[in-house]
Amino acid sequence: MKHEIHKREVVQEEADNKLIAEEEPRIEKYLKYNYENIDSVTITGVDVNPTGIPHIMGYVNGDKKLAFDAGIYGEHFETALNVDGESFPYAKSLNHDMVPVSEIEKREQEKRK
Repeated sequence: MKHEIHKREVVQEEADNKLIAEEEPRIEKYLKYNYENIDSVTITGVDVNPTGIPHIMGYVNGDKKLAFDAGIYGEHFETALNVDGESFPYAKSLNHDMVPVSEIEKREQEKRK
């Protein structure tokens, strides 16, 4: 029984690491595009909520008080971001229309043309 639990933990850790590797660049792109003064993004782990939705946890600018929780709904992270702390960097858009990652990537492609 103990071996089975350890094996499940290892499999889960591998799945979490794969998810982080895929989604960390998308989360960082989203944060830097939509928020002011984001210099660095640190990922701390993955938490799966009771409904089965994975959330990548982390913080910005080396300050653990500036925490975020990025929900992965569907195939990839797009816009589902919760931020902690009153001092989290301000959104660049005054009306708080956040640009999804797929739209940011589309704009980047158009700039390269």
